[in-house]
Amino acid sequence: MHLTLSAFPEISIVPTLPEHAEALAALVAQNREPLQAYLPAVVQMDSFGEAKAYLQAAAARAANGEVLEWHVFSGTALCGSIRLKDIDTADRKAKIGYYLGHQFQGRGIASAAVRAVLAHAFGALQLHRIELQCAAGNHASMALAERLGFTHEGMLRQGELLNGVFVDLHVYGLLQAEFFAEIRSVSIGGMPTVAKGVFTLCSYFFLVVITFFMATSNIVVLSMDSA
Repeated sequence: MHLTLSAFPEISIVPTLPEHAEALAALVAQNREPLQAYLPAVVQMDSFGEAKAYLQAAAARAANGEVLEWHVFSGTALCGSIRLKDIDTADRKAKIGYYLGHQFQGRGIASAAVRAVLAHAFGALQLHRIELQCAAGNHASMALAERLGFTHEGMLRQGELLNGVFVDLHVYGLLQAEFFAEIRSVSIGGMPTVAKGVFTLCSYFFLVVITFFMATSNIVVLSMDSA
């Protein structure tokens, strides 16, 4: 699956590959401090050897359908990563995680890229529920979850051992129907009342068609806002 974003023509979202090792090691090295705060395991990939070993293992997990991970590129520069893990095809659910280099933040790239992966997860993969967990204090991740329409469902008390300290985990959830409803509401915002009614009927038919298309295709092109 390769994704492109019409609002960010320079941005591409591609499956992780061992060939990305040099770029991954450089990105981690440039973002060691913020990554250490909430994703200390990623900091270990600050060398070419460690990054390549991780990406080789990631390719094997993807082949088994255990974890799907993508790299976000701005031109040839690696921006960050998005991952679906704990993929449960029986109950049609998974967890999502992401990070973006500090030099690429504040431009709407994270919102657009994660939204594109969610569209793939709810469309082509036909998942019903996506869960997101983030440590208390990770306000940027919580804000992104809320912008994407996730519902805050509760907290896992001391649910993660982070840098030697047990911390609470905020739990967010997003359902397939909620995701497509949000897309539909954004699409018709600002239209006259009559036009909205006509568009709603048309968009319902369009969503049925596009869901079928996404379920049978491994290429998705989406128009994203800059939220």
